[in-house]
Amino acid sequence: AAGGPTDGASRGIAGQMQASLGVNGVIENKPGASTILGAQHVAAAPPDGHTIFMVTTTTLCTNPHLYKKLPYKVEDFAPVAMAVKVPLGLAVRSSLPVSTIAQFRDYVRAQPGKMNYGSAGTGANSQLVNVLMNQALGIDMKEVPYKGTAPALNDLAGGHVDALVDAIATLLPLHRDGKIKILGNFDDARSPVAPDVPTFAESGYPNLVAFTWFAVVVPARVPEPVIARLNKAVMEAVESPQTKRRFAEMGFVPQTSSARELAAYIQSENERWGPLIRKMGIQLD
Repeated sequence: AAGGPTDGASRGIAGQMQASLGVNGVIENKPGASTILGAQHVAAAPPDGHTIFMVTTTTLCTNPHLYKKLPYKVEDFAPVAMAVKVPLGLAVRSSLPVSTIAQFRDYVRAQPGKMNYGSAGTGANSQLVNVLMNQALGIDMKEVPYKGTAPALNDLAGGHVDALVDAIATLLPLHRDGKIKILGNFDDARSPVAPDVPTFAESGYPNLVAFTWFAVVVPARVPEPVIARLNKAVMEAVESPQTKRRFAEMGFVPQTSSARELAAYIQSENERWGPLIRKMGIQLD
């Protein structure tokens, strides 16, 4: 949707890509249905490299396992380049008497089944990462689903839910105001916008690494030379001072890759989230 994080990342990159490619570009927002509408549109576009798609973890790595009747396949797209990493954090209500990941773990263990967490709904990253955390920490928390993380965050600040997983940049203003507490970062490195927040990895959970990411793909069958040219343009755009400055303001981390590296990463993410979703028994259609 316009104004959302994917839109912001796309606009930051597109402006720089236009300059390096010498062409004009238009951002076409296709919101709705967990990115399915946008994916359908791009999958059906001519494979000439003129239609570029900013995908998310949801599009290619969780939707294929959540929907039996998904109107597109991962193979409908050709990877171009990774573009953005969005660090996720664990936040708790300000009145919770904990200040570290270890204290949080022990507090929840002492009250099995009594603590809860907000999520953006079934199959959302905020749910899946929280389930991973529950397993890694050996804790039991009940889910409270919302229609998006914004209302969940409001209820966290109001003390109506105990915990929430969301983008660190989104959590940070309320954390700074003392309305919530960010206890941990799920990334493999501390966030530049929240350097005082420790990672789960450094807190004794090296396998508890998860983040939202955005990547650039095109319709399948786009010629390799075109993909190579687009990859170069994306990498130059992401690494430009203007884009890095814009991403820093949004709490994003620039992330580049080759087309082959992105393809391998998408496969590894499917191998990670697919078994978890099947174990949870989630089916959305």
